Amino acid sequence: MPGVTLVDVQPRPLAVVRVTTELSKWSAQFRHSLDKVYEAAKSGRFRQNGHNVMIYRPRADGLTDIECGFEVDQRFDPIGEVVCSDTPSGAALTATHVGPYQNLGRTHRAIVAWSRENGHPLTGVCWEIYGDWDPDPAQLRTELFHQVRR
Repeated sequence: MPGVTLVDVQPRPLAVVRVTTELSKWSAQFRHSLDKVYEAAKSGRFRQNGHNVMIYRPRADGLTDIECGFEVDQRFDPIGEVVCSDTPSGAALTATHVGPYQNLGRTHRAIVAWSRENGHPLTGVCWEIYGDWDPDPAQLRTELFHQVRR
């Protein structure tokens, strides 16, 4: 089980596309959204200065609002579907997932279990910050965060 840590996170500016979808379909959809953000970056109005990020906000109707994009160097006005946003801030539980993306669910579940065992109720909002690409899936690093309810 990965090590889970309670942290205080500061917002990071992002360029994102907002999507509402069934979470089970997202793995087949995200590339299209991420490509839009990379295309908008060619405008020169913002520059990627960090990693790819996905923020998940579950809804009561079973769908999930997702922000898909990457960290940027400055705030900017919308470019088509691409808007400026921020990662959540405040208290969060975090753990590092090392390995293939298809196994991210294990680390998410470990964070949720740790929150229950240690009395840190979650809001349901979570996000993933993807580390540098590695052709070896066993070496991929992804930072997972779950917002803590205060």
